[in-house]
Amino acid sequence: MSQFSATDFDAKAYFNHRPTYPDSFYDLIDRFHQGPRKLAVDVGCGPGVATFQLSARLNSFDKIIGTDVSSTMVKRARSWINDDPDKFTRVSFEVSPAESFEFLPTDQINKKSLDLITAVECVHWFDFDKFQRAAASNLRKGGTFAMWGYSDAFFPEYPKIDSLIINLTYDENNGLGKYWDQPGHSILRNMYKDLHLDTNLFTDIEEAFFMEDEIRSKEHVKSEPVPFFMSKFVTLSQYQEFIKTWSGYHTWRQLHPNAEKDITDEFVDRILEIYPELSRSSRVQVCWRSFYKFARAL
Repeated sequence: MSQFSATDFDAKAYFNHRPTYPDSFYDLIDRFHQGPRKLAVDVGCGPGVATFQLSARLNSFDKIIGTDVSSTMVKRARSWINDDPDKFTRVSFEVSPAESFEFLPTDQINKKSLDLITAVECVHWFDFDKFQRAAASNLRKGGTFAMWGYSDAFFPEYPKIDSLIINLTYDENNGLGKYWDQPGHSILRNMYKDLHLDTNLFTDIEEAFFMEDEIRSKEHVKSEPVPFFMSKFVTLSQYQEFIKTWSGYHTWRQLHPNAEKDITDEFVDRILEIYPELSRSSRVQVCWRSFYKFARAL
């Protein structure tokens, strides 16, 4: 995860090119949550992708704090507030590791003062046992703990791209496989199935996993059949920029500053060979495997 803290990491590109989460999913959180809605904390917030969505979609919460261990990410998140302070009066950001809530006022730390804790596309970087204990110490009884994210992409209308993106992501010799921080990236690929919430800390645990087999057909993809349907229409060039926000790509670029050809250019060129009717400006639909886990604090 150190790549996201690097001063040369492009947090603005991360914000602009990462996918956002559907309104239907925030409706799920809204229905799951019970009780007061005073204070929510979004840990591992990065540049604020989900934090700002939470503020807009769950506008019944009085205040939302985003935290991230990377000052680079927090600086970028704060810049959006500075650009439009009247729009984001309920949102603030703090530099903090996920396993600590010491950014809270002293009389609130570990005092079960929070109503909602979220962790989005980030838990694979945490000390999970320490994190869930810290979350349980800071959530009020019945407060909501929610973590979610997305994993491998697939292309419903251009299925031959699927194997290309898998090879780019995981191949140890010709792809980015050896450039990911581990075991974090493998935990994400498995969609947190091996991360188990402690039943001594949480109850009413719900989890769901959405795979490409459920949503691959054109009819289903267009009708959003699942509550957590991750999809975006992008040009191939825009998808290439999304790949460049990956920590694995950031490491590859650092180690290959003089490469004859960028590894993402090779990926797009291969797509154009297989689908000559496409160009870099062609818009395609990309979908992602997705998952979530909800629980209430004891």
